[in-house]
Amino acid sequence: MKKAVEISMENGKKVFKGLGIYEPHGISNLKELVNGCSKNYGNKIGFKFKDKKGNITGKSYNEFASDIDCLGTALISLGLKDTHISILSENRYEWGVCFLSVVNGTGVVVPLDKYLPSKEVQNLVERGKVEVIFYSPAFHKMMKEIELINSQIKYFICMEEIVDQDINKEKFLSMQELIKKGKALIEAGDKSFVGCEIDSKKMYILLFTSGTTSISKGVMLSHSNIASNVTSIGTAIKINSDDVYLSLLPLHHTFENTVGFLFMASRGVCIAYCDGIKYIAQNIKEYNVSLLVAVPAIFDAIYGKVMEGIQKSGKEKAFKAIVKVSNVLRKVGIDLRRKFFKGVYEQLGPNLRLAVSGAAPIDKQIIIGFDNIGIVLLQGYGLTETSPVVAANNDIINIPGTIGPPLGGVDVALDSMDETGMGELMVRGENVMLGYYENPEATEEVLAKDGWLKTGDLAVIDNDGIIKITGRAKSMIVLTSGKKAFPEEYEVLLNNIPEVKESFVWGNIASDGDVEICAKVVIDKEKITQNGKLMSEQEIASNLDKHIKEMNKSIPQYKIIRYFVMTYDELVKTTTLKIKRPIESENMKNVLEKAGVEIRKLNGKFI
Repeated sequence: MKKAVEISMENGKKVFKGLGIYEPHGISNLKELVNGCSKNYGNKIGFKFKDKKGNITGKSYNEFASDIDCLGTALISLGLKDTHISILSENRYEWGVCFLSVVNGTGVVVPLDKYLPSKEVQNLVERGKVEVIFYSPAFHKMMKEIELINSQIKYFICMEEIVDQDINKEKFLSMQELIKKGKALIEAGDKSFVGCEIDSKKMYILLFTSGTTSISKGVMLSHSNIASNVTSIGTAIKINSDDVYLSLLPLHHTFENTVGFLFMASRGVCIAYCDGIKYIAQNIKEYNVSLLVAVPAIFDAIYGKVMEGIQKSGKEKAFKAIVKVSNVLRKVGIDLRRKFFKGVYEQLGPNLRLAVSGAAPIDKQIIIGFDNIGIVLLQGYGLTETSPVVAANNDIINIPGTIGPPLGGVDVALDSMDETGMGELMVRGENVMLGYYENPEATEEVLAKDGWLKTGDLAVIDNDGIIKITGRAKSMIVLTSGKKAFPEEYEVLLNNIPEVKESFVWGNIASDGDVEICAKVVIDKEKITQNGKLMSEQEIASNLDKHIKEMNKSIPQYKIIRYFVMTYDELVKTTTLKIKRPIESENMKNVLEKAGVEIRKLNGKFI
């Protein structure tokens, strides 16, 4: 087996240099990526989506490259060279065209979260010095509101034809009309965009973090950052132009942007756009999807539906028996999973073969469950600040409960290791950001002059370079004894309880100063309904108490869950479904203050 890492010592630290398992196919910038799409995949359909009548249609890679060139040329003709331009839209073909028409020669792109309220969009537009906004029709009303209060916006460019006549037609433009204008300019000899040279080290992308901390930071990324990460991802994940990928995570987030859009396009994959979370199962089948990149909550739901279907059909015992037989055969080199579990594939999608999970920890039983039926599920890890992927399991190394080795071209090390070998994970490589926008103090806190980035995540690394994240340094619970505990570890276990939809664990400080590990558990109403009637609060609490006591048996006594409260209300999360821990902690503090009691008085009760 090829070595995943090369180990060396630097200034007393063990450095793990990622080697990857596949040879890298390097690109130096995103202009090169688009040109490669057109040259290598030409008339192949690169993007599939539904028209207004619900029929599946598509665009070729040649059309994609042409649309980018035409739109970029039109933007420069409007005097927008070197300006900051935002995109606010659901995932769609036009999002990618807008993104690349900005970064490949026009200016700096500032993608925005489609779930943000108007006030926050306005705030980020001001902070990002945005002068133009691309938007889909769903945000037309918001754009009209922003026009009234923001004079710095020169143009609002709609991705579809604007039917509203009550607009300033000098400011509100149609993307399709601009593409036509750009095409005419190119035919007349305009090479302002097509012939533009890219400075690969300069900021072309400004991404605001998802806000798990109180104030989102603007991450400055270059072509070199993103291109190096696209190259590195290819050293761990093997895909080809016969694959079909379902784009469902928000494109403004760097995980979907780099992995689900740019990496897929670089290999000629057909990208299909999801109609929405509740249509995932339908879209996987109708687009013949083979690749999926998502967050753990989505894979939990998919696997849960599969197992629920097996249980309802009364075939659970037979399924478990076949899994055992299949696993024995695999040990001697016979893999019959696709035949054994044909019925499961008919339910999931016949071509689904590879899935990647990121953004949060995933229960290793889900990875094992997918593997049992023949679908490779790889857990990866990254940060917006690292463009984003740092490490991932791969076709050869896939160890559930870990994030695998660093990608080829990425170095990792541990800082301030304790006696157990745990320390803060640090990253170095071309993928590491330029810094935080107009925030040198915050940049200095995390980015050293020698190129090492402090991730804020605690980890252990074995001698093969396999990384296991133990938790966030900021969310770590330090007990009175000085021992440490991590909320994420408990939450994975709690979320396995059938009645639990999601959970939040925190270290509650009692009146005597003792730190108690407590849990807020979101109850799934569908799972506590018997014969059309909800179980009583006492029954739910009793059942949950039994599960937690059983869970506590496998946990050292000093760090067991002491108390729990219940709710039906979903936790406050980012758009990539990460818990906003500071907000949830503050919410629990307010609940206790309002009740005027210690947490033990609320144990097992709904709040």
